[in-house]
Amino acid sequence: MANFAFYQDSDLTTVLSGNLQIPEGVNDGLLYFGSNETTLKLQKATSPGITSIYVTITDANSGSGAEASWVKLAVTKSGLDSASAGESLSLGSTIYGGAVNAVPIWIRTTNYLTGASVSTDITLTIVDVKEYVI
Repeated sequence: MANFAFYQDSDLTTVLSGNLQIPEGVNDGLLYFGSNETTLKLQKATSPGITSIYVTITDANSGSGAEASWVKLAVTKSGLDSASAGESLSLGSTIYGGAVNAVPIWIRTTNYLTGASVSTDITLTIVDVKEYVI
């Protein structure tokens, strides 16, 4: 997955580096997943084009700081209301390169820690995928 990444903008110019920041309270945010390489597509390494690609929420330090169950993912903002906290998000079976094909990923975080605290031990991951030239 060398060319596909999570980005902070729809033009795919600013790569999300590091873990998610989970600020105090309830917060909604928007990321994009894609690649600037228009000649590529991303599919599952096993069953390419058939099996869905999933974004999973990973807790690097379970029991300390934020928990995966504090994060909801959806492809629309309104989808956050019915999303299940801590659950993976399907992005479909094929993602094509190019900013126009970037997949929006809405994120709702709920920080249950008391006091002014920002937790940074949560990451978004995609596994078992392969880039193909189209």
